[in-house]
Amino acid sequence: MSRRLPLAFTLALVAALAFATAAGAATVSLKCAGKGAHNRDSAGTILCAAEPGKARTISGTVRDDAGKPVATKVTVTFSDWIPSGGGGYTIKETSTKTISSQPSGAFSLPVKTSTRVSVEFAVGDEAAGVSGASAQADVARRLAVKLSKLGGGKVKLTVKGAAGKKLKLYILDTSGYEIPGVPPKVTKTGSAVFDLGSRRGQFSYYVDAGIYTDLYWYEGRPTFRL
Repeated sequence: MSRRLPLAFTLALVAALAFATAAGAATVSLKCAGKGAHNRDSAGTILCAAEPGKARTISGTVRDDAGKPVATKVTVTFSDWIPSGGGGYTIKETSTKTISSQPSGAFSLPVKTSTRVSVEFAVGDEAAGVSGASAQADVARRLAVKLSKLGGGKVKLTVKGAAGKKLKLYILDTSGYEIPGVPPKVTKTGSAVFDLGSRRGQFSYYVDAGIYTDLYWYEGRPTFRL
């Protein structure tokens, strides 16, 4: 018996500490609401794609220090992504606002952006049993790309959502390599026509936004056939 008591005591202590840790912190959880692409990065930031000219709603839930949903104020901080030297970005705080969660803990906020914006949701209300907690979501405008077959081996790429930024458009082979005689085209209007001549088969296309590439949501390298 004397050899088993220390083990039992240790297990009880570990369980008590784990419970205290779990019950001692408020939480803010987020997700991308509605239809559209979404993801999560390695730091736990929620990533949401917004259609050109439209907002993407971020929804969330606040739980108090006891793990229960709670109605409380939520401070929302918006930060823009600004290209800097060397291909990096400066993330600059631009504005804040206050919203409220419902008794169910739920809240939502539509976010509209011309490029990419980081949105932090923070809570902290000791009187309501809500310790400091926060979570972040990034909303990036999706580049909507349309390929039109014009006949005679000609195709047209039209990109919506780039807000007048300079783009380099490519028609590539299915391995992602440039096709001899079909160079990329630079455009600020978001459209360009390519002449593939008598070439037939399967091809792909790609949009390069240069220093702005990480500010937009662009999905893969789609393929098409002629």
